[in-house]
Amino acid sequence: MEVSDSIEVNTVELAKYDLQEGTISSAPAIEQWAFFFLLADRYEPKRLRELLPGVEFQQAVSAVEAIAAKTEDRRMYDQRLKAQRDYQWGLDSAREECLEKGELVGKIQILQQLLGEESSSTDSLRERTISELSTMVADLQERLRSRES
Repeated sequence: MEVSDSIEVNTVELAKYDLQEGTISSAPAIEQWAFFFLLADRYEPKRLRELLPGVEFQQAVSAVEAIAAKTEDRRMYDQRLKAQRDYQWGLDSAREECLEKGELVGKIQILQQLLGEESSSTDSLRERTISELSTMVADLQERLRSRES
């Protein structure tokens, strides 16, 4: 691989620097950058600007703030979208359950009439679970089949 003379690659061991908040503003630029990369997440932007007054650090802090704002906006958007989807799912599930219950209640009442029994009230049937209603339908259908045999 050929490397051009215009490219320079540096490796910096960030862990080797002894970075102190009290002396960082007068430290060499390399130490200030090490401080920024290692510790910026522990500081509020205002305090970082005080500790690292150079123009390049002011720009870096502004860039981090912009990214953080976009990230927070995105998080809030995602949470709102999730809440809307959960709400819609809840409505759809309730609607499906209501329709299923209504269908089962209707079947029970028709089967009871076909068997010559008094029809259960809609309210009393709606208090039951879908599983209980399904069992009632199956029992009534079986009784109707047995009667016709």
